[in-house]
Amino acid sequence: MINTARKYRLRRLAALVILVILLAVIALVAMLIYGFIKPEKVATPTPEPTMPPVSAKGFDATNIISEAEFTRWDSLSARQIQAFITDWGYGCRPGKAKEMPENTGIAKAAIGSDSQQVEVPCLKDFRGRLAARDADRYCPQALQGGQDLNAGEIIAQVSRSCQINPKVILVTLQKEQGLITASSARLTPSRYQIAMGYACPDHQHCDPQFFGFGTQVYYGARQLRRYQADPQQYLVQAGKSVTLGFGPDSRCNSGDITVKNWTTAALYNYTPYLVSEDARAGLSHECAQAGNLNFYKFYKAWFGDPVKGNGEVLTRKALAQRQAQQKAKYTN
Repeated sequence: MINTARKYRLRRLAALVILVILLAVIALVAMLIYGFIKPEKVATPTPEPTMPPVSAKGFDATNIISEAEFTRWDSLSARQIQAFITDWGYGCRPGKAKEMPENTGIAKAAIGSDSQQVEVPCLKDFRGRLAARDADRYCPQALQGGQDLNAGEIIAQVSRSCQINPKVILVTLQKEQGLITASSARLTPSRYQIAMGYACPDHQHCDPQFFGFGTQVYYGARQLRRYQADPQQYLVQAGKSVTLGFGPDSRCNSGDITVKNWTTAALYNYTPYLVSEDARAGLSHECAQAGNLNFYKFYKAWFGDPVKGNGEVLTRKALAQRQAQQKAKYTN
């Protein structure tokens, strides 16, 4: 009888070795293929800009901002203003438009990804024109102007010329057109055309002769100074009782108010509505105009109490640290 056990064992061992080698080759090939075709991790998109948390706590309708704070024109340099805009505009995506009107004040429109459209720049990326102007009784320093200025440079020049705190201008830009945080579809040429809401009466067409970012910033700031220089020409005056509506519709209720200083009077002349209970509650309708309340809330959130004044500028980093501390406080 022939003994074949040894042959079978050798065959099985050889088969096992071959199988191991084959599996190793398959694993190696799989690793190589995976290395070439493995899906890359999808990066989380940067969130679009938002306002910091705001609060109406401390709002006094008769004293929204002090004269000292309102006129502190040198509170921020051009570089600091631009840094603020860049910080709070982080994550902004340009808007798109079929064309860029000449009267936006934008120096040069960039072509979008679609050649049939142009990009509407984020305020942090804005470059635009500012006309030179002589000094007058409202803006006592001459305006140098320029053809390719960023938003910070424009605001700083106007602040110095009209002796207005640049923080007032920044808050007004946000209150009127949301320009500090506007992004994507919310970024339209019209936001630059009427950036400060100047010469735009309710239910009427805006006056196109004042269109353009630089023009709006200058005339908006100049108008705020006009309210001080010629108070008798305007409805709201410091120390005098006046009746104002809660909205532009004649059906809205009204109330009486006596403001304590010319700067608060200036805000009401610029946005001539009282803050209703609905507006305080965050409701939005024709008779719940929150413009002056928003001015207070935005100013307080970014720059500290506008009545006490001289507050620190809030940065996104400082806000994140504050929120982390609050979270840790409640979780411990």
